[in-house]
Amino acid sequence: MFERYTGSGRRAIFFARYEASQYGNPYIEPEHLLLGVFRADKQLTDRFIKNATLADIRKQIEDRTEIRPKTSTSVDLPLTSASKRVLSYAADEAERLAHKHIGPHHLLLGLLREEGSLAAEILRGNGLDPDTFREAIASFEFAPQESPLPKQDFSVVRIISNPVGAEIEIDGKFVGHTPVEVPLAAGEWNIRITRTGFVPWERKLLALPSAKQNIAADLVKAG
Repeated sequence: MFERYTGSGRRAIFFARYEASQYGNPYIEPEHLLLGVFRADKQLTDRFIKNATLADIRKQIEDRTEIRPKTSTSVDLPLTSASKRVLSYAADEAERLAHKHIGPHHLLLGLLREEGSLAAEILRGNGLDPDTFREAIASFEFAPQESPLPKQDFSVVRIISNPVGAEIEIDGKFVGHTPVEVPLAAGEWNIRITRTGFVPWERKLLALPSAKQNIAADLVKAG
């Protein structure tokens, strides 16, 4: 389903699933896709959504949605009908712009086209105009499209810790709390796991193509 997606496009979908689980939602809603885009491509959102940070968007969502107990990040949450339409719109926008691959910018256009969604309302309320944004994409006013990850060239890494709930950074970028599954392109990555009151845990990981890998960190109390 996501063969045409760029690496950051796939990460946006992954982060959307993670965000849905953190809100205890059994489905991935458009607002979760929006949070996923913010987390996957900060350069894009900083440029086109200048008046709102990820924290601002998160607060706007939390003010309008019910927050339930968190669910396991290992559960494969389905997309709602609205989110499926967003992905369809994103693919349509890529075709319309003669782009071979689908990235976070196409997902933003897809979210804007799902006009009845909370995500579209938030984007428009923060000054993102679909026509202007589409023109910017068409004229390549930002970084050129990245190529998609080769179909077999990424690993799914499950990261756990004792105790759970520790923060995870991969190459200096926060990706969530343990336990979690993260898709990583094949290659070497720096994994750092931290929790208040414990000594930081840090290791190098060689992500293997087309593999499922596990990392288990036993954290040691500080002092």
